[in-house]
Amino acid sequence: MTKLFSLAAICVAVMLVVAPFAAAQDKAGPPAGGPPGQEKGIPPAGGQEKGGPPAGGAQAAKTFEGQLAKVDTAAKTITVKGAGNMEMEFAYTEQTQVSGPEKDVQGLASKTGSTLRVTYREAGANKVATRIEVAERGGEKGGDKK
Repeated sequence: MTKLFSLAAICVAVMLVVAPFAAAQDKAGPPAGGPPGQEKGIPPAGGQEKGGPPAGGAQAAKTFEGQLAKVDTAAKTITVKGAGNMEMEFAYTEQTQVSGPEKDVQGLASKTGSTLRVTYREAGANKVATRIEVAERGGEKGGDKK
């Protein structure tokens, strides 16, 4: 009987020590995977994409990958063709950063067919490119298609 009472007392003591840590874990903040209460695979409210600022804050940055289809220097737009031949048009500004062999958007005009990753933000109905990354192809030239 004494052993049973001792075992019960030890279990209660362990629970009293562990319970505050378990309760503090719920209040510590969001887990590494996202905000608290958000299920995996369910997008957060507000349509925020992965890696963007919190909903309600600054406009979330989005990315699009595909092949450069057209550069219109007069309209300051580029057209990129992605998966399933889906085309997206992006406006660019002097603040748009270009990484890769070309250092500005006008230099991309001769690179039709090159693979791009465009980081952009939506401004009303327009998509404004903030960064354009030109993928280096191993040994291939960026694609003067004539």
